[in-house]
Amino acid sequence: MQHKFSFFKRAELPLKNDKANLFLEISTAVSVFLFSITLAAFFMISAVISSWNKNIVDGLTVQIMASPEPLSVEEDQMRVNKVLMFFEGLSGVEKVRLVSDQKIKKLMTPWLGADADLNALPLPKLLNVRLKDGKTFDYAAAKSSLHEVAPYASIDNHGMWLKKLIQSASSLKALSVFVLILVLLAAVFSLFYAVGTSLKVHQNLIEILHIMGATDSYIAKQYAYRCFALGLVSSVFGTIITLLALFTVSGLSSGLETGLIGAASLSKMHWGILCAMPIFTALLSMVMSYLWVKRTLGKIM
Repeated sequence: MQHKFSFFKRAELPLKNDKANLFLEISTAVSVFLFSITLAAFFMISAVISSWNKNIVDGLTVQIMASPEPLSVEEDQMRVNKVLMFFEGLSGVEKVRLVSDQKIKKLMTPWLGADADLNALPLPKLLNVRLKDGKTFDYAAAKSSLHEVAPYASIDNHGMWLKKLIQSASSLKALSVFVLILVLLAAVFSLFYAVGTSLKVHQNLIEILHIMGATDSYIAKQYAYRCFALGLVSSVFGTIITLLALFTVSGLSSGLETGLIGAASLSKMHWGILCAMPIFTALLSMVMSYLWVKRTLGKIM
């Protein structure tokens, strides 16, 4: 009568002493680091593209040039109100907002310097116009009509020059997906190599266990739980290094944010996904090792 092995018994295979363990630990930690960094880049690029589409492509800026002749405050306000009323009554416009003088000065300071006397300069007035759909809005017609109503105002269409920038960012996004696939495949093949090496080392012992009644599933479970433990520990190290790298880069670039790349940040959900990487890695290692051991044993035994 064959002896039945319990799933919860002590592992008969000495997998803790495998020389392939160190290789698997290092390759898993490196793979998790590369995968997480690339995934973070994917998240940030996606956030930037989404922000551009929402805040820039579906919007435009109207510049109201300062009058060459001195005007009273009331006359200057009438010039601004004339342009405001034009866009408020224009089809396809969702919202119009006047940019404050303080905001304009803040935008100009990095270019002119903090010591520049901005009050002495003829700074233009700016309007932020939010469109219902920037892709269908008739910019040419709006520009022509505005010139008739207020020739001292001009339209800056962000979508025209941002289109190529979005295409470039989308290419980087596609490249990041390709890199993610490569890193994932490299990690899986490294796991297959380590498990395959271990199977060859313990082939004689596995044959004895088969004679005693052990099934392929029982042996595969031992490898699965060992790979789960190795994957969990290694991926924790890889994730810690990833988080340290992201926090460091974030701290160094905090003073370099502009209107274009200011949205390149990670949300709470993104951070949660990155922090959950050890669990995902451990489960993937467990499942893939179990399937690979069963497949290999089915061929050689």
